[in-house]
Amino acid sequence: MYKNHIKDTNNNCNKSLLPDHKEKLIQAIKRIKHEVDECWEAERETYIWSVDVERCFDNLEREVRAEFQNLHRFLDEEETMDMERLKKEKEKRVKLLREREKKIAMQGRDLERGIATLNNKLAEEDSPKLLKEIQDLLKRSQVAFIPPPHVDVEVRSAHFVGPIQYRIWKHMKSCLYPNITEVTFDPETAHPLLTLSPSCTSVWFEEDKVIPKASEEEPPNPRCFHYYYSVMGREGFITGRHYWEVEVGHKTAWRLGVAREDVHRGEMDSSGTSNGLWTLSLKGGAILACTDPKPIKVPVSIKPIRIGVFLDCEKEEVAFYNAVTMTPLYTFSMETVFVPLIPFYNPCDTDDGRNLGPLKLFSPSI
Repeated sequence: MYKNHIKDTNNNCNKSLLPDHKEKLIQAIKRIKHEVDECWEAERETYIWSVDVERCFDNLEREVRAEFQNLHRFLDEEETMDMERLKKEKEKRVKLLREREKKIAMQGRDLERGIATLNNKLAEEDSPKLLKEIQDLLKRSQVAFIPPPHVDVEVRSAHFVGPIQYRIWKHMKSCLYPNITEVTFDPETAHPLLTLSPSCTSVWFEEDKVIPKASEEEPPNPRCFHYYYSVMGREGFITGRHYWEVEVGHKTAWRLGVAREDVHRGEMDSSGTSNGLWTLSLKGGAILACTDPKPIKVPVSIKPIRIGVFLDCEKEEVAFYNAVTMTPLYTFSMETVFVPLIPFYNPCDTDDGRNLGPLKLFSPSI
């Protein structure tokens, strides 16, 4: 009887706890339903992303195909012009040789007729008439073959082939888009400790550079960097596609890319994309994309000695390449920028004598 009493008591306790357990189950169901909703939302979102990515790649495929079609068209036109030039030269040379052949044949027939005439006279019986004509016949027999003017028969392949690929490559410069953009440094924007070459195509840091003191009445140049060892380019871009190259050599530190024209010239809480800088840098032996809130390490198999910068204003992208191999390094996507975008360069300090080399603007010769 005592045992039954304990059993009844336990049952009553369990029954009193049942509503709480049910409530917990209800809450668990609600939580799982919320997870299910998030799951379906994530699935829907992923599907939308997949469709969008597929569409973007389809557009890229059409764009790449169009670029190659332009190149094919250019090569087809070059081939047509070369083949036309070759055809004209062939027709001209063959025509001259055919005409020379005809002239030689005419002379040959005339000489053969002369022989026939003389043979006929020799076959005639001796007569006073032959004796009378002999002097005239001897004069007429003083004929000779006169070769027509010489026609060049040597076909020189170098005139039509030669370094044909290099020649076409040089011609291709006219149809390149974007072409190589000529850029220079703007000395008005250079940090005082930077030195520029006379052509404004090379810049380096001079730690012991003597800076002339500005007069108290002269206001500081608002375009000049006075915190970061940086300099801007002279050229600004709002539209179009532009590509330029910077030789970094074996420097141990550098930074370059694109900046808003109105980028802050002093110290910034962040010198990344949020403050209008889209740049790549070398720091501590690593290539970094200077993103916010922190930079992203860019994996490279070979440390580049020359960097290519590609700015596409319409697509709002800045891309960086190893300019020797044309291997893509990193691409920034920008939001719409309503001010000109300017090339940006920072040769960095000397790194205790290890980073003395300049940044050089490189102009590929095509």
